[in-house]
Amino acid sequence: MTGDTPWFFYLITFFCIIIGSHVIIDFLSAQKQKIKKGISNYSLILDSSPFPVVIISYPDALIFTINDRASDILRILSNKAISKKFHEFFENPDELNEILKLIIKEGKVIDYETKLISRQGRFFWALLSANLISLEEENAVYIAFADINHQKELEITIQKNKELYRSVIRTSPDNITMVDMLGRIFMVSPAATKMFGYDYNDRYPYGMPFIDNIHPSDHGRFKHDLRQLKQGKNTGTHEYRAIRRDGSTIYIESHSEIIHDSEGRADSILYIIRDITRRKETESAIRENEERFITIFQEVPDPVLIFTPEGTILDINRQCEEWFKVEKYNVIGHSIQEMGFFQSEIGDSQFKAILSLKPGEKYETTISLPGNNERYAILTTRSLSINGSPAILLLMNDIDSLTRAYKSLSRANYQISLLNSITRHDIMNKVMAITGYSELLLEECKNNPICDTISIIHKSGEDITNLIEFTREYQDLGIHQPRWQRIDKIIKKDIIQSLISGINISLPQEPIELYADPLLEKVLYNLIENSKRHGEIVTHIYLKYELSPDLCYLIYEDDGIGVVEAEKELIFKKGHGKNTGLGLFLIREILQFTGIIISETGLPGKGVRFEMKIPPGAFRISPEIVNC
Repeated sequence: MTGDTPWFFYLITFFCIIIGSHVIIDFLSAQKQKIKKGISNYSLILDSSPFPVVIISYPDALIFTINDRASDILRILSNKAISKKFHEFFENPDELNEILKLIIKEGKVIDYETKLISRQGRFFWALLSANLISLEEENAVYIAFADINHQKELEITIQKNKELYRSVIRTSPDNITMVDMLGRIFMVSPAATKMFGYDYNDRYPYGMPFIDNIHPSDHGRFKHDLRQLKQGKNTGTHEYRAIRRDGSTIYIESHSEIIHDSEGRADSILYIIRDITRRKETESAIRENEERFITIFQEVPDPVLIFTPEGTILDINRQCEEWFKVEKYNVIGHSIQEMGFFQSEIGDSQFKAILSLKPGEKYETTISLPGNNERYAILTTRSLSINGSPAILLLMNDIDSLTRAYKSLSRANYQISLLNSITRHDIMNKVMAITGYSELLLEECKNNPICDTISIIHKSGEDITNLIEFTREYQDLGIHQPRWQRIDKIIKKDIIQSLISGINISLPQEPIELYADPLLEKVLYNLIENSKRHGEIVTHIYLKYELSPDLCYLIYEDDGIGVVEAEKELIFKKGHGKNTGLGLFLIREILQFTGIIISETGLPGKGVRFEMKIPPGAFRISPEIVNC
């Protein structure tokens, strides 16, 4: 207290400061609660969203909330992500600023391609959409995105298709779809995108499981037919209900074949599909409404023939008249054999096969037509009653263009595969000559400046040889069906035991089996070889499992020099490394065929640590243990 100022003046001032502070704190707390309340209003949307979603503040881009899908793909726990700057998850942080500017200008951003980075350093392409929202009068940005890395790879693959291959696909009136051996779509024809209601520029069909197009009620039958196909059985054509993009149902007829490479290994599956909704509706209308039978009978786009069990023709439709070059009134009352229908090298046996068909059973054959023409067709029969007498309705489904397109595609694919094989063989012969002669020159070359040039030629020849050998190994990926395998049994194989001589190895104690490509053995071999080649001081290798209710991680560690931080993602790139640069690239490709994700998370100087994330359904306790 100084001068004439009363002491109670200071006391009042002190209490005003206290009360003012509480008011400010209460105001900030209320604002924070409002934001939390606003976020909670979005929680149901975030939890049910099929895409990764992040809500950030504007303009500072602090993360307010993040759903489980975003947490998983960005490899960060939800509670750890809160209040972090979303810039940290962009390969180029400035790009987020550009996105925010676009949002302010346009009100939203749709299908923006950018490159993100997970907490563990994995770079991936993402397709991002965002909206400006309000959280209790506070500006925020709602961001949803999807990982389109595989789609990007597929786009590159599509560009490599041969022109003949593309022209057949582009001009075919039928839906042509190709999938890898895991059932993921990597090519669709224009007719396919139209059939399922997509725009030709849509990215969504690529990379999605083909079974997603099939009606859920037909999934069991589709999977059964697919197993039969992979077992080498000729399954012919099949009918399913399919779901279009808008949710409507159509009926399709699918002919599927496994495409093999030049060495006979399964490479992919070709589906040639026709929309038979109109035909199915026609068949249904025939069964349900006999009064409209004549109209439908004449308008159906495929030939239809009605005859008695003895073979006497009762009626034919216009399409049948066009096929067999006859007029209806000149054939009714005559026998099928008398009119020359279904007469070919197989003669009466074709007609007998038609008579033996059960309702709904399909008979694929070629039909001889006037003028020495032939058409591929699928024949089906239905039992009818006309004027109280039994009759048979024969529907001839024209699959001529479908079958000829398939044969053309098969020939083109075989020629491409054969060309690859021949080209690889010829290249190897030429490279052997280069390396052989350069070796001879190096032996004779002494203290000559040209020796360095010859050495470079010789080294390039060896590199080309390694790359050609790699393409032969790479062709085996996905050829054979995945199977259940145990790590401890693979490690005990002679080829790996010879590799780990002088190194102690610890194996998993859990009797777990992994559902993986048969080349899993190659994965372990390459990992061990990588430790020996690059670990420098490796004396011990550890293999173990880390389990959670829904996930399993296979961990591979050694006590070598490890991997520097900047190299952790690059080591999986093709061509990166001190040797061929293909070992770890091949490992990732093999594992990805069954959805296994590998990453390096070790500490530099402490040894490598490769984490292999096994998806649900791809690991189990060994039946050998369960049955004991």
